[in-house]
Amino acid sequence: MTVLPRPRTQRVLRYTPLFFCIAGISHAADNTNSDPSASDTTVLPALQITAEQARATEPVGYDTPYSSAATRTETPLEELPQSISVLSAQQIEDQKAMTLQDTLGYSAGVRAGTYGVDNRGDWFTLRGSSESNVLLDGMRQPTSGWYGSVRSEPFAYEQIEVLRGPSSVMAGQNAPGGVVNLVSKLPREQPSTELSLEAGNHDHKQLSLDSTGPLNQDNTLLYRIVALGKDSGTQIRHASEERSYFAPSLTWRPSSRTELTAYAQYQEDESNNTNAFLPWAGTLYPNPQYLAAGRPGYAPSHLFIGEPAWDTYGGTRHRAGYQIEQGLGERLTLRHSLRYDKIKGHLESMYANFWEVAADGSCATCPSPTQITRTAYGSRTDSEITTSDLVLEAKLHAGAIEHTLLVGADGMKMDDDQRTDTIDEATPLDVFNPVYGTMPRPDFDFSGSDPVETQQFGVFIQDQAKIVEKLVITGSLRRDHVDIDPANVDDWQTSHRMGITWLADNGAAPYLSYSESFETVSGKDSHGKVFVPKRGKQWESGIKFRPNGDNLLLSASVYLLKDENRPVADPNDPDPSDSFGEIQAGEVTVKGVELEASGKVENWDMIANYTRTQAQITEPASHAQLSSIPKNSASLWAVNHFSLAGISGFRAGGGVRYSGETGDGDDRIMTPSFAVFDALIALDQGSWRYALNINNLFDEEYIVTALERGDSWFGARRKIIGSLSYRL
Repeated sequence: MTVLPRPRTQRVLRYTPLFFCIAGISHAADNTNSDPSASDTTVLPALQITAEQARATEPVGYDTPYSSAATRTETPLEELPQSISVLSAQQIEDQKAMTLQDTLGYSAGVRAGTYGVDNRGDWFTLRGSSESNVLLDGMRQPTSGWYGSVRSEPFAYEQIEVLRGPSSVMAGQNAPGGVVNLVSKLPREQPSTELSLEAGNHDHKQLSLDSTGPLNQDNTLLYRIVALGKDSGTQIRHASEERSYFAPSLTWRPSSRTELTAYAQYQEDESNNTNAFLPWAGTLYPNPQYLAAGRPGYAPSHLFIGEPAWDTYGGTRHRAGYQIEQGLGERLTLRHSLRYDKIKGHLESMYANFWEVAADGSCATCPSPTQITRTAYGSRTDSEITTSDLVLEAKLHAGAIEHTLLVGADGMKMDDDQRTDTIDEATPLDVFNPVYGTMPRPDFDFSGSDPVETQQFGVFIQDQAKIVEKLVITGSLRRDHVDIDPANVDDWQTSHRMGITWLADNGAAPYLSYSESFETVSGKDSHGKVFVPKRGKQWESGIKFRPNGDNLLLSASVYLLKDENRPVADPNDPDPSDSFGEIQAGEVTVKGVELEASGKVENWDMIANYTRTQAQITEPASHAQLSSIPKNSASLWAVNHFSLAGISGFRAGGGVRYSGETGDGDDRIMTPSFAVFDALIALDQGSWRYALNINNLFDEEYIVTALERGDSWFGARRKIIGSLSYRL
């Protein structure tokens, strides 16, 4: 095993959607009822109850007591036999998380930003195995196109739920490590409008709007408008990012038992590639060839590997959907959701040929020691995704037992047409003195088409039984059918979950659970046999503790997770020249411990966690840790509320994110550990909020991941953002 030395320490902004709708905001606010006598008196108690006890989809501070995705019911976290973190919009704003992977940096069991400064997608792992599995409002949001084309916008979400462990009983097929559920911002009764302006280094500029409230006096019509425009550079020279986002929604309540919410969304992303696929030599450790040429041993972390004149990556997403909730008597509720996405994506860029660079930095095909060869890649994507569900919830009483029964079905149809091309005859680039313009835009051939149709349908049943207000038993059963054409995938799978939780008088809630997952695998093995789905099975035990009357939740969990039917290299491949020949003989075993604390303690908002993960291939046996998974990681974020010189409303705090060393899956090379510090100072004065965020406070230069194939990925450098917000 090699242990390596220390890690390395203008376009126009599209704000049109914002200004288009601002004119109507004050008019909507003026229509709210300010005269109590004009309201139906039966509405008032409901409003008071809502204010005292937040729902799973409503905004809260750092203390988030409910989850809606784990069981598809609104359930207190203490009653769920599963390790869950719920991240509120307040936390996302305080940490100035600019991407989905940024929001997960302070969550237990998560390795966020696996590929560092890679703007092609949001990359994270859960419990050593799941890669970027995402739900939106409880329904699957599959990746479409080249790594996704259009990334999730954190500002669009009320909260983000991290469900750790196999979750197929509620979410259908997904990897065994868990899923992340995004909860959309939808209309609320309490009127509010917030307009925010940001500016920062790398020429960052952003304007955002979030406005909601009633449109009439009896609160039967509610609206919400969420909009954002961003124009920013990045730490990579010649690479910028633009985003336009506009999401209106409307809720109609024709009766006390009926609620219909319709929504739409438009998002457009345009950027340049920020990744380079640079080799180990010169990133993870000094390149001897660079040093011999009189240059620094490391390549600069701001290197742009493509051609500024034509490099492009991005896409557009049009979304529309609705949610219906209908009460059927006092104990039955019927819910139905439908969502349609149309996505178009494009990619034209270049990557470094890291495979041509040896471990000692030598490169037979490079014209000089400081130059690297490149390959041009292009892609066009057209995707259509339709998801839907239908759920019936019943609340029943049988003596001392309270049942919450759930029966439902969901489905997804995805048509994904991706056309790609590769140009190998590309010009090289000097790492330290890049001269651009030597490679004109290639004539990519996108005439070939390789459409893939994926259909999934599942039915499920669940019972949450609470016995004498102390013992909660959760049982779930699901049956799925997945068909992928032309990948020859036609699978039926059954998933189970069983859990038990004890609610003690002192606020402690110990639990024990077993859960399963499945994930389809496309393709065939080296002998022509179609792959069967991977299966995940997990035992988990833990305890959650909420001291009576406190807004603080402490949790601890231990688990044993097995990932079966994992494709591995075929030692008896009938075609020795095929380096990609695989068989399904693999099993991964992940054992872990997770500790987490979140909530409010006196004048402090805080989140703290520690994660211990042992992830190894056990069939065939290997003692090496899985690639890019640290055995130890931890983080702490805390914000203090205080007064200064007689002025109240100050908040100051920060955090640290630590990741232990990681390997390449074969223990041939190790990526050193790193710690990154973040800081916040803010002042709330009436309707105004002023804030300054600095992420990676000390501008630490580090490598996030080094892959077994020979390339490395830089972590995010220092980001400074000042913001000004006005709230009505």
